Amino acid sequence: MKKMLAALLLAMVCSGLLSGCGQKKAEGPLTVYSFSGENEMLSVSNGVIVLNGAEETFYGGELEAKPEAFQNITAFSATFYIDTVDGEQTLLSNRVEDLTGGTIGLPGALGKVSGDVFRDADLAALPNGFFFRLEATDLEGGTNEYPLQLTLTEVTGQADG
Repeated sequence: MKKMLAALLLAMVCSGLLSGCGQKKAEGPLTVYSFSGENEMLSVSNGVIVLNGAEETFYGGELEAKPEAFQNITAFSATFYIDTVDGEQTLLSNRVEDLTGGTIGLPGALGKVSGDVFRDADLAALPNGFFFRLEATDLEGGTNEYPLQLTLTEVTGQADG
């Protein structure tokens, strides 16, 4: 089911990029990556990166976390970044905070961004330096950080079967 969802999402993203909406820019070769990662506390799945020279699209995929570890959360931030020789370069970051004194649940979908997401230096570090970090604050004000290295797979030109 997850592969079918990823394939459907990939098809929608690719068809949108190839449909020629808006101004035409010089297009380069189409490169598509999928990414995922997991540890004992959380997992990220169905992430997609599409590069075609004219536009870059980054879809963060889906977050699943152990519910018992994240029951009393009042704030969290979810950040995708690349660790390069120049330091950490953020690709996408979202933050949610409850200011009413209640608790919040972690999201499923981790968001999407399009445009000039990557720089040339970023792409070189992407295969081995691609990470996700969840920072969660509990009712007592304690903050915990959950880093996760992501595995990148190029899917461009791969046939199903």
